[in-house]
Amino acid sequence: MTQAALGATCGMTERRRAVLEGTRIRRVRNPTAGRIEAAVLGMARENVVVLSEADDDHVQVWQRPGGLLQLEHRAGSPVEHFQTMTVSADKVHAAFTAWLRRDGGWAAPFTWRSVSELL
Repeated sequence: MTQAALGATCGMTERRRAVLEGTRIRRVRNPTAGRIEAAVLGMARENVVVLSEADDDHVQVWQRPGGLLQLEHRAGSPVEHFQTMTVSADKVHAAFTAWLRRDGGWAAPFTWRSVSELL
């Protein structure tokens, strides 16, 4: 049985091999939970934090000028690019870490809109 299958059987999740980067963040491969927490909770206005597995598979957050957090995720093609807004950096941090663990319910706390609908 593969490690991923074993983890799924035991209720565990597989961790992605990801890259963390952003406006004031030097590129970090396979960031720790603490590094992700510092990046998301410590971000300044008009800054971006991106956690990616590949160019077309990522979560990212932009703190808009007014302080609102614009959270996005993309899982492949432009049709699979979604956006939501929140004021909670803690919820964004939880989403980033759950996405990294491949937790299937990571997006559930938010109401998402397709970015293609917004254009």
